[in-house]
Amino acid sequence: MRVIRFVIVAAVAVAALILSGAALGVGPWPGLAASVASNDGTLRYTASRSTESTVVRATSRGAGARVVATATLDGRWGIPAVTSVGLAGGLSADGRLLVLTEPPSYVGLRSRSTFLLLDTKKLALRDTIVLGGEFGFDTFSGDGRTLYLIQHRSARDLVSYVVRGYDLVHGRLLPGVIVAKGDSATMRGYPVSRATGRAGAWVYTLYHRQTGEPFVHALDTNRRYAVCIDLPWKASEQDVWEARLALSPDGRKLLVRSAGAVVARVDTTSFRVS
Repeated sequence: MRVIRFVIVAAVAVAALILSGAALGVGPWPGLAASVASNDGTLRYTASRSTESTVVRATSRGAGARVVATATLDGRWGIPAVTSVGLAGGLSADGRLLVLTEPPSYVGLRSRSTFLLLDTKKLALRDTIVLGGEFGFDTFSGDGRTLYLIQHRSARDLVSYVVRGYDLVHGRLLPGVIVAKGDSATMRGYPVSRATGRAGAWVYTLYHRQTGEPFVHALDTNRRYAVCIDLPWKASEQDVWEARLALSPDGRKLLVRSAGAVVARVDTTSFRVS
């Protein structure tokens, strides 16, 4: 329990550091995760960086764990985190693709962002995506046609971001931004927790606002559509950072839990909050 609380306090402290250093050019968050597990839980993917290269490994889990695939890539790459408390992402809903990102620079916004797409079966490089500007991984669409990215466009306001879509079929960044119904084109906040619906069709992310109530960003990944759900939850800073999302077994309710209790329920059809 002490370890968990230490991690949470550390996350809050880092968030405060980012806020205080935004004007100084501190790079965007969340950054990298240590590893990510396959959707069926049988494999774990890691990326070990040296000065000039990265070794990616797929290791079986459980008794008799062994490395089942490995690849060495030029440059420094890592498993993307999708929340500010280190939840790992990077795998497509069907488990066939793994995206690797560059380590955050923490010296302001990059002029160029690069992503590697690997085939998970043999860890073979499938594609390299290079985009102008500062982009970070968000998620894949359930049908595997779209890669969603978080774009930061202001070095003076790193809490603000826009969601962009990259068409994996035609290999191009889609014009415009994915605007959440009920919110402006530019959103603000830190990602705290995430839950993913069946087959990756919907992705729900809980965000902590600097001021005001927390909100859930609900993304319809296949239709490139989003909804912003404000939570009428008067929570302390620590309560928000400890909060976790979970879907009910039938997927009809999104539960927001904090301090051992359910603090909000969201109907995933109507998006009404109780």
